[in-house]
Amino acid sequence: MHKKANLKTRVIMTGCAVLLPASLLAACGGGTPAAKPADTKPNSTAAPAASGGAAAPAAPAAPLELTWMRYEHPSQAIINDSLALKEFQKRKNVKLTMQNVPQSNYDDKKKTLIATNTTPDVMLVKQDDIQNYADTGIFLDLTPYLDKMPNLKKVIEQQPDISKNKIDGKLYGFPLAASYAGSGGQLAMLRVDTVEKVGAKVPSTYDELYEVFKKIKAANPESYPFTARAANGLTGTENLLNPITFAFGSGYTTFNGSKVYYEPKEKKYKFGPNSPEFKDAVAWLNKLYKEKLLDPDYATATSQIWQEKLSANKAFYFQDNNGFANQFNIALQKSDPKAKFDLIPTLSAPNGTKRNLIYAKGHLSESYVLNAKVKNPEKVIEFMDWLYSDEGSNLTSFGLQGEHYTLTNGEYKMADALYNKYKDDKTPNYSLSSAFGLGYLGFAVLEDTRLGNTFATQQSLEWEKKSNEMEKAGESVRFVSDPPFTKEEREKLKQLRSQLDSYLTRNMDKFIMTDGALAKDWDGFVAELKKQGSDQLEKIYNDALARVK
Repeated sequence: MHKKANLKTRVIMTGCAVLLPASLLAACGGGTPAAKPADTKPNSTAAPAASGGAAAPAAPAAPLELTWMRYEHPSQAIINDSLALKEFQKRKNVKLTMQNVPQSNYDDKKKTLIATNTTPDVMLVKQDDIQNYADTGIFLDLTPYLDKMPNLKKVIEQQPDISKNKIDGKLYGFPLAASYAGSGGQLAMLRVDTVEKVGAKVPSTYDELYEVFKKIKAANPESYPFTARAANGLTGTENLLNPITFAFGSGYTTFNGSKVYYEPKEKKYKFGPNSPEFKDAVAWLNKLYKEKLLDPDYATATSQIWQEKLSANKAFYFQDNNGFANQFNIALQKSDPKAKFDLIPTLSAPNGTKRNLIYAKGHLSESYVLNAKVKNPEKVIEFMDWLYSDEGSNLTSFGLQGEHYTLTNGEYKMADALYNKYKDDKTPNYSLSSAFGLGYLGFAVLEDTRLGNTFATQQSLEWEKKSNEMEKAGESVRFVSDPPFTKEEREKLKQLRSQLDSYLTRNMDKFIMTDGALAKDWDGFVAELKKQGSDQLEKIYNDALARVK
């Protein structure tokens, strides 16, 4: 048995039960998921005996051929002969022809296909796409087939937030759900070695963090201590404001970018800029920007640029996907073994608020839809439902049971040979997942994320434990799915989002970047937002939410 990161074993104990019967806001605590049964192999059927003696071989059935389109993530290429694709044909006699599109171009490609009614058989879309186009008839309504999808029905029962994806009571997509997902998200990650070098202490409040930034800047004048990026379909400004405004007691957008947020204390949606806490958060960011403590490229930085800065002593703090810190530490420690990003305790805002914003369980804002004209819809639906089964989920999360992993009594363990093959890769989890077609960036619609824990450092596993504890303590709150809207609400939302997004995009950065703008122009800015429909947007969301309570 190999050793790594001071671990005596690669057995990963889970942090929450499989298919928690709770919404995305439920704590993902310390339970252990029940073991899934071993992958089943396709049954071989003996050919009937031919008259006259010898058995004649049965002609193989023609495979179900489907065109399948999804975006290709920069970190995980989609390989057209991956293990999953081979197993789909072997086990289910389904042959997928991939239409892979780079993530940067995916939205444009998808919109063109929808507009011209030339979508592939299966296509990955956002919930926004379903909201906007379901009533055109371009996507197959899955509702009449639900009784033929026992596995998906089970997942919906155990993760009721999926029901929010319905449009006028109808389900059009197969959501990217998860049976197990850690409590990661937009958490505070700080270069603790640098904090020690400049004679500071790890902060416990955002005011203390500002003071730490000043000391780091003085010692590293060419750096910008705090950096951010555009990611997950959100602009850099949105991705900066979401965790900070939420931490201060307000919020900015939903996961899909609509300019309201779910306030867990009041259990309703609110428009963030209306609140004094939002203004306080913007004032804090403005102070950082003015003193060159916030990266001036935050609004336009790509993930690649952001990663390069954090891996090269050009930035020392981020409040984003905490999992990235592992690769930053690996890069930094090549020249300085003591360099270390670490997850720090939840910071308190000036008004005493103490909370983080973390990712939803699964990626429920994304779903696979079927072309309404797909051939053999019953067979396609049977295959899609199989992907939610234990067999399908295990295959698309881990590979082949018995060959690549074992799963016994809730304990997942990767095979030594597979671990040794990928352990020295720069991004072992992505490389393995790419070769096998695993995870939600591959073909999983019910993902178990423990595969990546196998390659995690001891530090990463400690972050996982800490973040789970933060969620159990109520300090970390998951993004929630949008509620389902009526046709009239959807049409109004298109108008309101267009108006508000345009106005906010033109003005929000001004308040972060321009000295004196908050005092001079903020009240007029908020008043104009009301004219543009911010109160209407808030009301539509809460009216829709009330219907699903």
